[in-house]
Amino acid sequence: MSPPEHKTQGGFTLLEILVALAILASALGAIIKVSSNQAINTAHLQEKTLAHWVAMNQIAQLQLDRQWPSTGTLQGTEEMAEHKWYWRALISTTPDARVRQLQLQVFREEDDESPLTTLTSFLSQPK
Repeated sequence: MSPPEHKTQGGFTLLEILVALAILASALGAIIKVSSNQAINTAHLQEKTLAHWVAMNQIAQLQLDRQWPSTGTLQGTEEMAEHKWYWRALISTTPDARVRQLQLQVFREEDDESPLTTLTSFLSQPK
């Protein structure tokens, strides 16, 4: 008669399960952080795009008005995408007396120090 065979049970030890859970928690944390950063970046890019459109609209309006602006600063607001945007145009001379440089800055809030976008254009003196 042969000795009885012992069957070993296949399974995971508690330590193996804890290590697997730690790895899974770490991976899920990284995925959540990446998703959060992606959402923040998307919102920022949307704001920059809208600010750029505001700047382009203001430059186009100044070109369409066919006025010869004096050097200095113009400022105003524009409504776009259900938000009020604040813009400032810095108008300066150029080496050509019939051309003015226009640097248009757009801000999210009135008291912001740095603009979301800055667009430079040139206006020619109307005939």
